[in-house]
Amino acid sequence: MIIVKANYLIPSPEDNCIENGAIAVTGTKISRIGSFDDVKGLPDIERIFDLGNAVILPGLINTHTHLDLTAMQNHIKPTGNFTHWVFQLVGARMRWKDEDYISSIEKGIELCIEGGTTTVADITNTGHSFTVLKESPLRKVIYKEIIGLDSNLSDEMIKILTEEVSSIAPDHLLHIGLSPHAPYSVSKKLYQSVSRLALEKSLPICTHIAETRDEIEFLLKGTGAFSLLLQKLHALPDNWKPPGITPIQFLHETGILNARLNLIHANYTTDEEIALIQSTGASVVFCPKSHQFFGHTNYPVHKYLGAGINVSLGTDSLASNDSLQILDEMKHLYSHYSVPPETILSMATIHAAKALYMDAQIGQLKENFEADLCGIMIPEGDKGPIYQRLLDPSSKNIFTMIAGVVCYNALGK
Repeated sequence: MIIVKANYLIPSPEDNCIENGAIAVTGTKISRIGSFDDVKGLPDIERIFDLGNAVILPGLINTHTHLDLTAMQNHIKPTGNFTHWVFQLVGARMRWKDEDYISSIEKGIELCIEGGTTTVADITNTGHSFTVLKESPLRKVIYKEIIGLDSNLSDEMIKILTEEVSSIAPDHLLHIGLSPHAPYSVSKKLYQSVSRLALEKSLPICTHIAETRDEIEFLLKGTGAFSLLLQKLHALPDNWKPPGITPIQFLHETGILNARLNLIHANYTTDEEIALIQSTGASVVFCPKSHQFFGHTNYPVHKYLGAGINVSLGTDSLASNDSLQILDEMKHLYSHYSVPPETILSMATIHAAKALYMDAQIGQLKENFEADLCGIMIPEGDKGPIYQRLLDPSSKNIFTMIAGVVCYNALGK
């Protein structure tokens, strides 16, 4: 048995903070939680980790990232021109070799664990994440990215995708998902086929959606920046015609909104579309710092939360962010959007676990839940509200445990 203790413990955003809190871990699971006085007398204690002036939290969950782009940090400057960013990114990736992707993913894994992230939802274009992430201690959902606007190729693509997915063996830390990229890069027929495959194999789905106004123009009229970009990339089929509807409406017509779906970004939506999202039970992933990187307008987070939509947090990649730490996303949200801190913690834990269909295993610190947790060091001498101290600019993760294994310990003791 391992004991992890700290000055403060927040089992979940719905629970009161426990002072001088402690967690007992047996194997991969939490066996007891309470004050240190409650657990210190348990039998067979092998080791006690004392984190001192820190807050023990459920492990933070990153519901959207591209770890294979970690090495792109600082290579693309902040821009309000999304399609120009895509063009630069495509150009950079064309020069990469397998070892570049592998080292990039490995660095991303290291940064996530150091930041207190215990679960990631990663999108892979090349497939390298299935081998590299599988060997990491992170809990993960790896989504295979699917791109194809030519509906004539959909059947063959689904055949290849089915074979690829069937060849990957999930385990207690690895789950597989599907990610049709976006309505400007995936045909309606392919979306429908992916939805059927996901339902058949009980796989979660995520898709980038309503990320820019250019995307909306492209689907409504077939004009604008996306049309030019796809023509430059030779990715726009000659027979393609705009569906004449918005991105959310497009997804609704494919039937995929009713699948186990995470809507990534959803920056530009109407009240009617928000009601549609709510009615289908789809979740939304907000990436606050990436949102700022692209200069998007104010994110409708209050509308989503007010409608009862499940909203979680992601970092996106280091091609549009300077950090892979969910704690940094939480701080940004707190300082820019006036969201209650308890809600912010929910978005990084309970909501995220629900979005990944793991809320019976992770996202809270409860007996018999997986022992995924982190320890956030908070400012010394500050006696303010615990959440205010948790989200202070100087707070940082010092301890990460995943499935009962200590993966990071900045204290070294």
